[in-house]
Amino acid sequence: MLPCLVSLGGTDGAPHSLDAGHVAGRPLRMILLLSPSYADVTTDAVVDWLDHLGADWVRLHGEDVDGGAGLRLELDGRGATLRVSRDGAEIEPGKVRAVWFRGWLREWRHEGRRLVADPTPCGERLQYDIRLHLTREGRKLSDFLHSCFDAGWLGSPRTASPNKPQVLRHAARAGLAIPATLITTERAAVVEFAARHGAIVSKPVAETILLTGGGATHALYTSVVPPDLIARLPERFPPTLFQELLAKRYELRVFYLDGESHAMAIFSQRDPRTAVDFRRYNHERPNRCVPYLLPAETGRRIRELMDALELDTGSLDLVRTIDGREVFLEVNPVGQFGMVSYPCNYQLERRVAERLIWRANCQ
Repeated sequence: MLPCLVSLGGTDGAPHSLDAGHVAGRPLRMILLLSPSYADVTTDAVVDWLDHLGADWVRLHGEDVDGGAGLRLELDGRGATLRVSRDGAEIEPGKVRAVWFRGWLREWRHEGRRLVADPTPCGERLQYDIRLHLTREGRKLSDFLHSCFDAGWLGSPRTASPNKPQVLRHAARAGLAIPATLITTERAAVVEFAARHGAIVSKPVAETILLTGGGATHALYTSVVPPDLIARLPERFPPTLFQELLAKRYELRVFYLDGESHAMAIFSQRDPRTAVDFRRYNHERPNRCVPYLLPAETGRRIRELMDALELDTGSLDLVRTIDGREVFLEVNPVGQFGMVSYPCNYQLERRVAERLIWRANCQ
């Protein structure tokens, strides 16, 4: 392990994307929170519990590697020194005893800032290529930064983005029911799949993303693929994931933490807007959400799946079908859990804080 030093903090009056708990300006034996943004409310809630429980903590954000803070990495024959500058608090990685990987930036952003002045299609393509290059640069630097902390980790950047088809295969091996799934580039295969399973849906193979353009924001949701759309598909198209449309009684959101599953039932079928994908939230008429007791066997199978994926935390989506099956859909290792914690009074933020303190004390 290369020795490195990280210094953190801000004096410019801007929102601090790097905050130190309890102490600034001296080395700490502490818990490090790796978060995508200073605006992440889930991290804020865990920080409140860390404060209440008397823990020392510090936050480091993907935004800081994205140009939100001064960053300096020096390498020579003696080793490496890494410095992230905000307001003077310094952390020696050797003193960090626990790390929570809440998430990280997925792409270089710089909203509202053009990197190329040329507005033509050629310039737009160059703009895209430069952003892609900067994203790759940021990822490589982030990988090194994460490797500096030899501590007890809760969550990991290495396992934060699992392969969806691989997850489904592991889920089936663990004994969980999964929806019939097809990934194809052929219209004929979709026609045959729909003939066998009736109504079908499409969803991304990778993570759901938000697309912005023309002053509007577009989200990728799970969507029904009607027969007339199937008929209009070209003979060949980019790889696309299709699944049978499950007849749901209600949906289940499960937050998994160190072997324990905390489940909530979502009555999404009572609203046409959320019936196919509950993430099409109806804020004027929210879905009813209640605590749910998972059968012991389902909990055991979830644990077997998470062990196979090397995950100690994550948010899982399942559905309870009309014919009484619990069907697994997917897992997000850095998924939100406040939506489960607050309606069900599970105090998951406190549980996460306690697990981090336990990891810090075990190092």
